Amino acid sequence: MKALKISGVIIGILVAAIVIFAKINHVAPLSMVDSESYDTYSGIALKGYDAVSYFVSDKPAKGSEAYQYQWKDAIWQFASEDNKNSFAANPSKYAPQFGGYCSFAVSTGFSAGADPTSYKIKDEKLYLFNGPEVLAEVEKSGEQFWEIASLKWRNK
Repeated sequence: MKALKISGVIIGILVAAIVIFAKINHVAPLSMVDSESYDTYSGIALKGYDAVSYFVSDKPAKGSEAYQYQWKDAIWQFASEDNKNSFAANPSKYAPQFGGYCSFAVSTGFSAGADPTSYKIKDEKLYLFNGPEVLAEVEKSGEQFWEIASLKWRNK
């Protein structure tokens, strides 16, 4: 009987830890994600990084409140007026794939927040990841990863 009580306590702690982890990392099943919006837990897409900067410079740049643009229920910030105008002319060219969620999480059927400094440009598209370790694992997995992630996103 005592073992059952201890098991119940352990299970309760594990469930609480999983719930806390999910909330911190914004994890949810893909079926709960709206394809018409972007991961904007803070209200700002890409956590304030300039979406165009990924394509025109060596590394992503932080955007500024001075150069903002509203698109798909998100506020997008840019480092310059030129970048803002480029985005406004063709947002889908610059916006991250999979709603800005971690591409690895999408490949497993979930959404999770992404680190805008962990990214990959593939076939002229921006993909985000939860961190450098996740990106490194994806780099090892080959083309099958991209096919699975795209399929999961389309079929959510």
